Amino acid sequence: MPIIGAILIRWCVSLHSYSGSNKPPLYGDYEAQRHWMEVTYNLPLSDWYHNTTNNDLMYWGLDYPPLTAYHSYLCGWVASLVNPNYVALHSSRGNVRHLEKLRTV
Repeated sequence: MPIIGAILIRWCVSLHSYSGSNKPPLYGDYEAQRHWMEVTYNLPLSDWYHNTTNNDLMYWGLDYPPLTAYHSYLCGWVASLVNPNYVALHSSRGNVRHLEKLRTV
């Protein structure tokens, strides 16, 4: 019964929007999580915390410890297997799908 309850709660939450939904240019916390997957998956480790051409720190720069960054990398790797567009460098900004939201729930 607890498992069914947990699934029901996640399903109900996934039906609603998230903070920053459809509010460019930053799109909210969900976009921050997705962007960290994009950065860690596509860029070398040496660029994760540095402002570069491909890593604009003013756009949700990675500001958590390395363990969190490795978690973002792992999630980005899985996302790329499902759909590479989820973590495509630059072109995936603001790209939100309901199935992606399930990862954050």
